[in-house]
Amino acid sequence: MPLDADTIVDRRRMRRKLTFWRVFAVLLAIGVVFALGAQLRAPGTGGLIGQPGASIARVTINGLIRTDRQRVEALDRLAKSQSKGVIVHINSPGGTTAGSEELHDSLKRLKGEKPLVVVVDGLAASGWSDRSAFSSSIRISPRP
Repeated sequence: MPLDADTIVDRRRMRRKLTFWRVFAVLLAIGVVFALGAQLRAPGTGGLIGQPGASIARVTINGLIRTDRQRVEALDRLAKSQSKGVIVHINSPGGTTAGSEELHDSLKRLKGEKPLVVVVDGLAASGWSDRSAFSSSIRISPRP
């Protein structure tokens, strides 16, 4: 059954129309997904990614505690940030006296600005017993 020119033209026209409607349906589905995402966002947030500062910062301290100027500056920046609170995770055998005192002073300044929770993950020896005493809450995670 040979195809005449009119049949070929009709098939091409229908294929173009079908392609148009397929592309339209995909774009519509993407728009619906974005609209639903905007409707389902958390109340009080400014958009899909939330408001800046509507978060809780997490600080992890592992290993030997030594004097570290970068850590002190980072904690000072954290105190001035818009985060609502700070969780400090500790897994440390302690450290030098100067390093422990420096970290203690930084965390104490941070505690003056934001709620501070200390979580002991494994080991918190030496200076950490008195370093964590000024926090709002202390949580100890038992290891199996």
